[in-house]
Amino acid sequence: MKKFFATILVLSLLLVSLVGLVACNPTEDEPSDSVELNIIDDSYRNWYEIFVHSFYDTDNDGIGDLNGVTAKLDYIKEMGFNGIWLMPIHPSPTYHKYDVKDYYAIDPDYGTLDDFKTLITEAHNRGIRVIIDLVVNHSSDQHPWFKEACNYIRQNGQPGGQYGDYYNFRITDNNKYSSVSGTQYSYESQFWSGMPDLNLDSPAMRAEIINIMQYWLEDYDVDGFRLDAVTSYYTGYLQKNIDFLGWLNTEAKKIKPNAYIVGEAWVGDDYTIDRYYESGVDSFFLFTGAQAGGQIASLVKQGSGNGLGNWFEKLQNTYGENAILAPFLGNHDTMRPGSFMPGVENLKMAAGVMSMMSGGTFVYYGEEIGMISKGGQNSDPAKRIAMKWQAKNIYEGCCYLPPEGTPWDETSYYYPSVEEQQADPNSILNYYKEAMELRNRFPSIARGKVEYHPTPNNNYICIITKEYQNEKITIVFNMDTFDQTVNLGDFNLGCSQMVGTLYAMGGQCSYDAGGVLAMPGQSIAIFI
Repeated sequence: MKKFFATILVLSLLLVSLVGLVACNPTEDEPSDSVELNIIDDSYRNWYEIFVHSFYDTDNDGIGDLNGVTAKLDYIKEMGFNGIWLMPIHPSPTYHKYDVKDYYAIDPDYGTLDDFKTLITEAHNRGIRVIIDLVVNHSSDQHPWFKEACNYIRQNGQPGGQYGDYYNFRITDNNKYSSVSGTQYSYESQFWSGMPDLNLDSPAMRAEIINIMQYWLEDYDVDGFRLDAVTSYYTGYLQKNIDFLGWLNTEAKKIKPNAYIVGEAWVGDDYTIDRYYESGVDSFFLFTGAQAGGQIASLVKQGSGNGLGNWFEKLQNTYGENAILAPFLGNHDTMRPGSFMPGVENLKMAAGVMSMMSGGTFVYYGEEIGMISKGGQNSDPAKRIAMKWQAKNIYEGCCYLPPEGTPWDETSYYYPSVEEQQADPNSILNYYKEAMELRNRFPSIARGKVEYHPTPNNNYICIITKEYQNEKITIVFNMDTFDQTVNLGDFNLGCSQMVGTLYAMGGQCSYDAGGVLAMPGQSIAIFI
């Protein structure tokens, strides 16, 4: 009988031990690959913004090309990105190509229509969607439409002809208008004289926009558009901008119902950005969270867990259920995060916070290796430097960047190359890769309803839960640069297993049988 009870006691202790291991995951952090990838085929994606000119050069002419993007699709997929935004790819007289002179063609510097078709096919084969820049606020002054419209004025003394109402011509000396040489007329040019504004009230112009969208959505199977400068469609008229966006979105969805549309509404308050969602457009970039003065950078620098939780709830309460938020840190118009986040740890933590946000994240090429704006400069070319793929030579497979016409120097690349960072498990690149992977494993990160659970005695800790369909996760942030401890058992969250972590400063989380979570500085832990 004693032997029997001894056996029962041993079995009981063993069972308790096993339950403890599953429930608490003590001392060791559960690897994120304990949960399979669960990538949903919708518009909540990890988007990667590419300036083709500076990304990867396959024909050794010093300029990146579409074949270069195709060559790097495996890299993009391995990094966890399942969407690509291509900055303008159409023929243009400038290096940035935001002044289009043919909406139905590919700039010869970038390749051919066949090259583009190959890129789309290969991307789709890898589960990667591709959207392209649609610039309809203005065209180039070298566009045949504009040239013919101006020639008509010179010959007839007034606007008219086939393209006379494609642009906004009037007799004025307004400083947002530029002169049609040899005439009394001027044309609207909100940005500069080389970018004449299109007349978006013109039925003929709108029919042209429909044709352009149909050409790319149907003939070349693109997955949607990024809309440039939507606040300038009708400068100073918010409702007219919204109404035009509503029309464009409706027409695009008639052509391809699942087309994804994301707009650049560069404004500094959530209320105004939210107004733009009245158009029905899927997403607008979350400028309130981005750049050096945005909420992400500010909260990371402050180490404010309480501020982070309140911000997450504010975003959810401000934007409607149909809004797919588009958080980002920097892009081609702003300083890169590597330039405005002090230190590699803060840079990583900013990426970690962004990656845990609702919506679809946008990462600018080179951000994942901490590329900076050249020499800290704030000019547009300085923000669009060549991707550093190789350790031995910055420009091997990379690009020169007009108008300077000379290679960038090493001051443009404070952190190591892709090649070097891939080999370093603690690199910025591998941090981004782990962050995007977590988004691909847990659909609720991007799609879940947020609930913030305040920690009154610890301002550094932020605890949120996200729930989507049958998945509920808990995300815990330690925003402090020092170790912090929190008892999750006090919050009755049902955390049974730690399934993913991100460490900006190194170290390791531990979670004991009593529900106490010990976190190193600037770390993130996910529980199911």
